[in-house]
Amino acid sequence: MNLLYKLYKNHTNIKVFLILATNKNARLRYEALDKCLSNFSRKFYIEDLQQAVCQYLKDQLSEEITVSVRQIYQDLKEMEINPGMNAPIKAYKDGTRRKYYRYSESGFSIVDLTDDELTQLETTVRMLASFRGMPQFDWMADIINKLKKKYKVKGSEKTVISFDSNIDLVGIDLFRELFSFIVKEQPVKLTYQPYEQAEDPCVFHPYFLKQYNNRWYLLGYNEKYKDISIYAIDRIKYIESCDKDIQFIPDSIIGDPMDYFYDIVGITIPKEAKIEKVVLRFSPKRFRYVVSKPLHNSQTHNHAEHTVTLKIMPNRELTQTILSFGKDVEILEPQHLREEIASIYKEAYEKNSVLKFDCKTEQ
Repeated sequence: MNLLYKLYKNHTNIKVFLILATNKNARLRYEALDKCLSNFSRKFYIEDLQQAVCQYLKDQLSEEITVSVRQIYQDLKEMEINPGMNAPIKAYKDGTRRKYYRYSESGFSIVDLTDDELTQLETTVRMLASFRGMPQFDWMADIINKLKKKYKVKGSEKTVISFDSNIDLVGIDLFRELFSFIVKEQPVKLTYQPYEQAEDPCVFHPYFLKQYNNRWYLLGYNEKYKDISIYAIDRIKYIESCDKDIQFIPDSIIGDPMDYFYDIVGITIPKEAKIEKVVLRFSPKRFRYVVSKPLHNSQTHNHAEHTVTLKIMPNRELTQTILSFGKDVEILEPQHLREEIASIYKEAYEKNSVLKFDCKTEQ
């Protein structure tokens, strides 16, 4: 039998992580249960714990593994009595005969950090804090300082990375709050106001924050429309956490947000959109630039003809990107996109063509 543990010598209350985990599955089950029990924004009944454990095993091992309810009860008991974990697990009644489970101590976790892990965490937080326009993670900085004292870890104060961002972006002050709601899986009451339209209140379940063109967007499930909504945070007028009786609706539509946005440039997914073949011909100089900085992940090149091919859903962000190349690009496919760009150029020419004066006009 292999004894799996992590021993931390720099702390007087030494915590042994997952001692006597007889196999990898057991360790992963404890990790999954720990995530659920430490989540105070959601109630986890025994069947919820069972489902979460099965899903975690599937995600980690890439195979379907069935875990019985009896096994979950045994794991909870082991987490309580194992001297390496001593998990303060409590069953709470919700007014019925059913019980949900969570730690009785807020902030408790059986997972601890090594010195290297703490250093990596500090580096990551410092990198986020150096992101111009990103709200400062003061709350994380305080935690990091406490952990550094606890484990006697020294970190570097040197800033080695910076990002480009709009520090004056309207709504950026909401970022920290939105980030917290997402991490805690907490539904919110949100009021959004599109340009030149009335305010639109709803109950919103936030899943993901995405930046595009120095602007931040919130992605989540909108109870009012029973669908996914994408909101620019600078148009969010009001937001607060919902009452505790409103349960968070986990994502069952998007899956991986990176996959959700994979087939587009930017943030807009047109209704009934389909993936199309987009072929663009560039001037030789611009072609080299586009090869070095692809417009999309699907991009392929034809160096002989100076063309790039994209498999993508055309949207307004793609149109704006193409327009940014001016006379250095020609749209070969599809025809409707070529006509759209031509129409925009025609209108722009009519608005900006050189004014001509006849000989009788005073100048």
